[in-house]
Amino acid sequence: MTADKIDSILTVVRACDSVILATCDGDAPDARHVTNAMNLSADSLNLYFMTGRKTPKFAQLSHNAQCCLYYFDAATRHAVRLYGKIEFVDDACTRRAHWRDEYSKFGYAGPDSPDFILMRFVPRSYKYYIGQELIAGTL
Repeated sequence: MTADKIDSILTVVRACDSVILATCDGDAPDARHVTNAMNLSADSLNLYFMTGRKTPKFAQLSHNAQCCLYYFDAATRHAVRLYGKIEFVDDACTRRAHWRDEYSKFGYAGPDSPDFILMRFVPRSYKYYIGQELIAGTL
């Protein structure tokens, strides 16, 4: 993948306050909005998200880590789909580095709270549109 393609994808990722995360729930897909706050200045496609230990999202990803992220920038009408898997981050330094006090509004006591789950998205392929042009590939 060329640096230009990564930059094109990251431009859309950085422009979005939220993203749709699609997971597998048995035989059916399940999609939901998640905050993109940790990725607004991302410099790679290894993206970070948070969830709670008691959420359906955590249960689904614990069973099957494969997922899809769908970003849509309404201002430019550019869309990005990233396919890959979620890894749960246990490293205390990384958890603290991604923690912001405003996340406590979601009910988390802090970066060391057992209910605060930091997730890293590891991409394997992508599809994105610039205008009518579809660009797809693997990473």
